[in-house]
Amino acid sequence: MRYLGGVISAVLALTSHDPAFGDSTVDYSAGIGRSSNIFQDTSELPASFSESRLGLRGSLDLESSHLTYRLAAGARRVGAYRFADRKSVGGEVGYAIDLSPAAKLTLKAGVEAQRDGDLFLALPGTLIGYSKTDLAANASAGLSIEHNGGRSHLTASLAGLQHGKAHFTLPGLNPTRLDADDTLLDLTGGHIRPLFGGEAGLTLQYRDNQVPKEDRETLESFPARALRGSVAYGRRFGDSVTMLAELGLVHVDSPYLGDSVRRFRPYMKGQLAWQPQDGLTLTARLAQDIRLADIDDPLGEDVRTLGLSVEKALTDRLKIGFGYGQDYSDWLYYDYRTRTHALSASMTVGINQRHAFVLDFSRLLRRESDPDENFSTSVVAARITGAF
Repeated sequence: MRYLGGVISAVLALTSHDPAFGDSTVDYSAGIGRSSNIFQDTSELPASFSESRLGLRGSLDLESSHLTYRLAAGARRVGAYRFADRKSVGGEVGYAIDLSPAAKLTLKAGVEAQRDGDLFLALPGTLIGYSKTDLAANASAGLSIEHNGGRSHLTASLAGLQHGKAHFTLPGLNPTRLDADDTLLDLTGGHIRPLFGGEAGLTLQYRDNQVPKEDRETLESFPARALRGSVAYGRRFGDSVTMLAELGLVHVDSPYLGDSVRRFRPYMKGQLAWQPQDGLTLTARLAQDIRLADIDDPLGEDVRTLGLSVEKALTDRLKIGFGYGQDYSDWLYYDYRTRTHALSASMTVGINQRHAFVLDFSRLLRRESDPDENFSTSVVAARITGAF
């Protein structure tokens, strides 16, 4: 954490002396909150927390290319359960170059180290927690070409997550790994062109999530791959309605997938935004896709998502928002299902054009196939956020 502060100080000093780095911004946020269930599980342990985040982002225009950079550090302190404290530091760099008037190449790479903790076991009168450090890295390359009145694009990305050993709060328990490493390859290509006053597109995506052989049985995590084809259409109607709809089919496969599990699943993504008047926006979202990474199931999950939100600007400096979301997950390795309902409300008070005070409330309700695993949590948080 300290060395990132030094990096940010050095870059800020550079931006103040070199006009070439003048397009840079420092983002910050700091706040406090309280959760009725800090670990979001059946233990239902309440706790207060404080959190902060500092970031530096900027760009540099060259002759026929564009360079962007981002550095960020964050921390969360849970006073009652210090093993659950969270610290993160990372950065990302991007480079875009015009190969010709019709072709553009984009490159990105990033890395983040995150130290956090969780509850391992809760017994009457005894809590065993742990902390660990994970390392995430990603890289991607994209090519976009304008031709025949449309645009074709191809993107290849690779994201890896390396889990560190868990260090337990109970003396005598040796550090050990609880989660498997994984590497997700994503190849996506498609074509977009104008149609009937909007834009229509075709997309083909291949994803392959790999898990080291030594982690598969011991840590119960398995490789899987998915191939998706879809068609999309988006259009703006007048000045108030924007619509996007995408439909397709996903084929999921793995040597560890049971014979009775459906390989073909529907894919959908839709969003409808309506602005009936200035300062008021209503948005509805609907999606279904196969997730292969950052999941609870050892292999993959078929996730259906529904979201509704309302944002209203009461004055130039006062905004409120409300949201409702529902995630229904059908696990692929186990015959198991989860349903999550989430309610949220927020109030933003602008201090000036670049700084604001934000008050958030959220309520989460989780229901699972095993009713003993059901839980709920409520969180209230207040923070100051801004940029300079």
